[in-house]
Amino acid sequence: MEKSLFFEDLKSAAADFLRDSEGNYLAPDDALRADLAGMRFFEEILWGVAAAGDPLFAKLRCDGVVHHQVMLPSDWLPGAKSVVSFFLPFSEATKKSNAANGEAPSDEWLHSRIEGQMMLAALGEFIVSQLRDAGFAAVFPTTDKRFRLITPFVSNWSERHAAYICGLGTFGLSKGLITERGMAGRFGSVITDAEIAATERKYSSPFEYCTMCGACQYRCPAGAIDKSRGAALGKDQPLCASFLKEMTFPPHGAHGRIRYGCGKCQVKVPCESAVPQKISG
Repeated sequence: MEKSLFFEDLKSAAADFLRDSEGNYLAPDDALRADLAGMRFFEEILWGVAAAGDPLFAKLRCDGVVHHQVMLPSDWLPGAKSVVSFFLPFSEATKKSNAANGEAPSDEWLHSRIEGQMMLAALGEFIVSQLRDAGFAAVFPTTDKRFRLITPFVSNWSERHAAYICGLGTFGLSKGLITERGMAGRFGSVITDAEIAATERKYSSPFEYCTMCGACQYRCPAGAIDKSRGAALGKDQPLCASFLKEMTFPPHGAHGRIRYGCGKCQVKVPCESAVPQKISG
């Protein structure tokens, strides 16, 4: 099958899976509030692809980028040819609720962060199964047993950096990735030996889409963002993590899940749901 047609079929199957999966909707026995039962976590998938041998993956090992122990696509899958990155935007209801909820994360945001991540994992495994059924090898790093933290804030595969390389967007001051659908959502990726045409990167620098407006700085309840330090150093990750610990809530629901989150820097900001417009002059 022609490469472009195969990928279109894969995207269509994944879209159907996300739309029809019970995992994209909150189960009543997990709901923090009864009125949230059935809420949807994610909107339609945004896709990007890069060649597994793209030199930007090797650059992630350079000092000051990610870490020298980051795994390359070929480390995850010998013979890898493509990296397929996907972004799942949070629902409008989730974003609006978190924008209006003061310093604490909204219940909708907590569910989208925790139960939503479970849906993302199921989607990644589904994509892998589709590729394998078509005769290709594939790996989903998020659930692979080799996935690990290298430092408290760095893992051996960065979904945001993979998404950047795959043409999905660039980084913001808050360290989220700004896509054409904004930054409020979750990223995943699959590495495969299927050869899929790469997505054009419509940018040339890591922070190109960020206007440095500082809106995320003023939204951050932890005071962890400071644009005066510049885009690359603007976020104090330990301070952010410390606040996140305060926003961790006791086990709840039929499965006794511990929920945590914040996301204030991703909502009620110009890059919440789109690439912000830069004002010239």
